[in-house]
Amino acid sequence: MNPSSAHGARLPDVRSRPPKDNAYVFGYHGFVYTSQRAASAETVRHPGVLLLSADRVPFEVTLRDGRTYRTNALAVGPRVARRLMAHDVALISINVLPSSAWFHVLRPLRGPHGVAPLDREGFAHLDELLWQLHTGHGDLEAAATLFAEAMAEARRQLPPVPEPDPLALAMVRRLDADPHLSVDDLAAAIGQTAQWVTRTFASALDMSMRDYQNWLKQRRVFDLLYTRRSLTEVAFDAGFGDSPQFSRTFQRWYGQSPSYSRNPKHVRIFMHRDSEGLQPLCFRHDASTTNRAP
Repeated sequence: MNPSSAHGARLPDVRSRPPKDNAYVFGYHGFVYTSQRAASAETVRHPGVLLLSADRVPFEVTLRDGRTYRTNALAVGPRVARRLMAHDVALISINVLPSSAWFHVLRPLRGPHGVAPLDREGFAHLDELLWQLHTGHGDLEAAATLFAEAMAEARRQLPPVPEPDPLALAMVRRLDADPHLSVDDLAAAIGQTAQWVTRTFASALDMSMRDYQNWLKQRRVFDLLYTRRSLTEVAFDAGFGDSPQFSRTFQRWYGQSPSYSRNPKHVRIFMHRDSEGLQPLCFRHDASTTNRAP
């Protein structure tokens, strides 16, 4: 059956298109991944994730404790272990990295609930944009718009949370620029004590500064995977012991192999680069604007 949108218009049949995923990667703050045949064993990743079905067909997410959610809109907390089944679903995965100003919206889900079903009708105004990105006819600007507007709607539906401490975001972005800073160095840079840095960092991100620095090593994969480097070179340059370890870890994060993810026969990649790698982008809460990070 070909589902209809909230406005009565018939949506394109997802099964009539060539099976190719799309990855829209904008800096170190987030990325949008689209697929029409997503299925994975248990994955665990640092970003929070917003899952939306572009065609309203439900998908299934099963948590480690056995709870299963069958829905077409779901918010997933960071580092929540889950399995995904989304065959013949036009699935949009909006990944919100810890350095994003939107991360605080999904971070509280890491508690006992892990996930939160959302009302898909609240995202109806994004239907056209969801399909544009899913079919590979979008671009990074469209993906950034979807990122901001979808997260604004998720924030509206989820329980209220306080805005992140501006100094906490400043700490995160200093570490993004220099992952090897010590606690004392970071405290001196922002004019606070080491104890304050340790306490605030853990409160804002629900992880220690050391955990975040380990995440930065993992995140470097974004800079390396979509280059002409071999997978062995990517593994060593990103700090892994060998290529098999890298492949196993990547599979645990995203439910597919790095060789699949970088193969243009399977995945279209949309991303900005400069001489030093990815261009970081920063998202304001005003969904109409996307500005480069200073």
